[in-house]
Amino acid sequence: MMKMTDEEQRGGSKIYRTLVQDLYRTGLHSDEIGIRQIEQWRSKSRQFTADADVIGKIEEAVLDVESKKMGKQEKVGFVILRESTWNQSADPLARRLVIKLFTNTGHWIATAEEMVADELANSYASGIPLLSLAVLTSENEIVTYVRQMRRRAGASEAYSFFLPGPGGDFEVFSIEGKRATLGDDFRVLLLSGNDAEVAEIDSKFADIGGEFAVSIRDRILADNEWFCRVLQCFSVFVRYRKEIRDRVSELLDHWRKGEYTPRQDRFELSLLANPRRITLKPRELEEI
Repeated sequence: MMKMTDEEQRGGSKIYRTLVQDLYRTGLHSDEIGIRQIEQWRSKSRQFTADADVIGKIEEAVLDVESKKMGKQEKVGFVILRESTWNQSADPLARRLVIKLFTNTGHWIATAEEMVADELANSYASGIPLLSLAVLTSENEIVTYVRQMRRRAGASEAYSFFLPGPGGDFEVFSIEGKRATLGDDFRVLLLSGNDAEVAEIDSKFADIGGEFAVSIRDRILADNEWFCRVLQCFSVFVRYRKEIRDRVSELLDHWRKGEYTPRQDRFELSLLANPRRITLKPRELEEI
């Protein structure tokens, strides 16, 4: 078997890029204070909705190729949460988490939405609450679904997603909980003949907020904004996943007893619309 060259080697111990989602301990911070600031963000992007609450900042550091040292960690953007779907819902069981990432200048870069119907379908069939989210990024028009998988008893929690590539190929990733760690930490594996650890997520919780650091350990994926955005969004979901899991578990209990009728948010439903209308040419539809 031929040995891979350094250029071909995936993963490893070297960190090429870090992206830290620092969720604030308080609602008073410079990105949001004042109606004028909110209006400024809304004028920059329609993605900054009227119910947006700035909940954290994004900081980034990149490995300097020449010095081989990690650069200074600097603020590059902020995170918002849609209040109307989370904190302002009259029925706590009708909550749905939607978060978005923006640059320092207010330009939208990614959205992650909880897929409640998907969660309930998978959870009911599996017998345990399983989480699901959809990620949209400014890099392309493709929706990336990150779904929790049911594993054998005693195994750490795991999620999976894949990213399509050119020419019909794609790469599959697994986000797996680390064992014997104090926080809710994860490692990200590129699944292939020889699975490689290409990233990790370290979580530091606080009473309100927390810090969720994504470290990219793969030279190629460090430059892949799509991959990085997916992990950034997932890292924010880590902060809320216990609340989501408790709610899904309660919904399942009511559903099984006939006390609850599942309903789907119309914006969640819109993510399930036929994508072939925008990805295929009219003549190709005849070949389906």
